[in-house]
Amino acid sequence: MKASYEKLVPEDGQSFRCFDRSTLKSPVKWHRHPEIELTYLPAGAGSRVVGDHIGSYSDHDLVLLGSELPHTWASDDYRGQTYDLHSAIVLQFHPEFLGQDFFRLNEMVDIHALLQRASRGLWFPVDVAKRIGEQMTELVDLRGARRLVSLLSILDELTYCDESVPLASRLYRTTNNHEVETRIQVICDHITHHLTDPELSHRELATLADMNASAFSRFFKQSTGRTVSAYINELRIGFACRLLTDTDDSILSISQQSGYQNLSNFNRRFLQHRKMTPRDYRNRFRIAV
Repeated sequence: MKASYEKLVPEDGQSFRCFDRSTLKSPVKWHRHPEIELTYLPAGAGSRVVGDHIGSYSDHDLVLLGSELPHTWASDDYRGQTYDLHSAIVLQFHPEFLGQDFFRLNEMVDIHALLQRASRGLWFPVDVAKRIGEQMTELVDLRGARRLVSLLSILDELTYCDESVPLASRLYRTTNNHEVETRIQVICDHITHHLTDPELSHRELATLADMNASAFSRFFKQSTGRTVSAYINELRIGFACRLLTDTDDSILSISQQSGYQNLSNFNRRFLQHRKMTPRDYRNRFRIAV
């Protein structure tokens, strides 16, 4: 899948960016940039898309993204709105901001390996996320040399985590076709904003892409590695999981809120994606907590 290019410019007197995403009034979009990015979400729930990975996030989500890796986070609280103002501490730096060979120095060998692994995106467990999140929050207000030392300290600490999980598949590759980039961005943004609408259809998306149905099916599968229905179902089931754990709504109500008009279809799709029924999923979560 290809994403829109985003130009990132650090503030005057700074060589990299670290900020709270909730302070920016900008539209949620599927995007990429040359900068490496570390994103920490202290609280909230929604969908996370990184390369060809589609997943759900919850409190204390920490992900390291390599250069040019397309990504987006879409919170449930702001679904369908132009701006997503949920809190997220975002740290972004160009891989050569300290010089072309800095991360190849002998002292940087472990950090260099970490950044190489991040080419697919790396998710870190909650205990690591909490510690790193605190450091990132402090980094937002640091100035001078302490700011740079803090960045390197954060990266160094991440090298000691043996439980990070790659997100995008090994076979994932980006494309440089601008037309594909534009069309897939429009389509995926439309799906995100209309995810719970049961009327969302293959025909509607094909029209949006200005293609006939069969051509659109091939285009979407080639761009995302998934069929349209598989892509939508993955996002909808992730949304349903959060309703099952965070509310006492009936399973029928949750199926309807997630965009399914037929309860049997919802149960079948849920079993396909989570290998258990919605009721079993809710019960397992409640036992766990």
